[in-house]
Amino acid sequence: MAMFDPHGGKLRQVREVVRFTPLQQDVLKFLALVLMVFDHANRALGLHEPVLLLLGRGAFPLFALIWGYNLAKKSVVQVQATRLWLWAFLAQPGYALVMRHDGLAFPDPNILFLFAVVTQALALMHLPARKGYPNMGMAGALLLVLWSVYGATPGTYGMEGTLLLLASYGLCITLPAYATHDWPVRGLSIVAWPLLALDLNAELGLTMMLAGLLLPTLLILSSLPLVLSHTTINGRRLLLRGFFLQAYVAHLLVLGLAGLWLA
Repeated sequence: MAMFDPHGGKLRQVREVVRFTPLQQDVLKFLALVLMVFDHANRALGLHEPVLLLLGRGAFPLFALIWGYNLAKKSVVQVQATRLWLWAFLAQPGYALVMRHDGLAFPDPNILFLFAVVTQALALMHLPARKGYPNMGMAGALLLVLWSVYGATPGTYGMEGTLLLLASYGLCITLPAYATHDWPVRGLSIVAWPLLALDLNAELGLTMMLAGLLLPTLLILSSLPLVLSHTTINGRRLLLRGFFLQAYVAHLLVLGLAGLWLA
C-alpha cells in the first residue's frame, strides 16, 4: 500500500503484516465463536472439562486479531464504539447467568465491554488534533479511568486483554513511514502480540498459555487455502453483517437458561 510521506515529499510503499480475505475473516470468526461456545458451555453447565477450557483459550486472541484488522481499514468513528456499547449491555444478563458458577457478580462485565472500551479510545484518538497527530491524551485518559473502574475484574482479561487488543490493532493498521519512524507501532506490536497472548492465561498454567497462542496460529495457518483460492471466491461472505454480536448475545442467553434448567 502506498502512503504519502510528508517528510520526504513522496509516496512510499508500506507492507501490511496481516491481511485477510472476506471469506477467510468469516471462517476464522466462526471458528473462534465455536471455541467460545465450548468454553461458555463448560462454565454454564458446570462440566469442568479441561479440554473444553483449553479450546476456549483460542477464542479471544483470534477475535482480537480480526477486530483489529476490521478497525484498521479506516479511521475509527464513534458509531463503531456506540454499537459495541449497546451490544455489551444486551449481553450482560446472559453472561451473568453463564458465569455464575465462577462466582462473578451481575455487574462484572462481559468481554464486549473490553472491545467497546478500546474501540472508544481509538475513536477518541482519531478525533482531529493539532498538527494532525492522533489525540493520544484523550484516548489514554479514557483507558486509565476505565482500567481503574473494572479493568482488573474477571471476564475482561484486565490490562492484558486491553493491551492485546491494542497490539492487534497495531499489527493491522497501515501507517505512513514518518509515523512508524516516530512511533514504532508495527515493531512493538509484532513483539508484543505473542507475548500478550501467552500472558493472557498465565494464571491457568503453561498448557493454557500455549493454547492461547498456538490455537489461533494454527487456525490462521489452516485458513491460508482460502487466500490462495480464486479472487471471486475470496469476495464472498459466509456470515451476515453483525452475526457475531447477535450470536454472542444469543448463545449466552441460551446457555445461561439451560444451566438454570439443569441445576
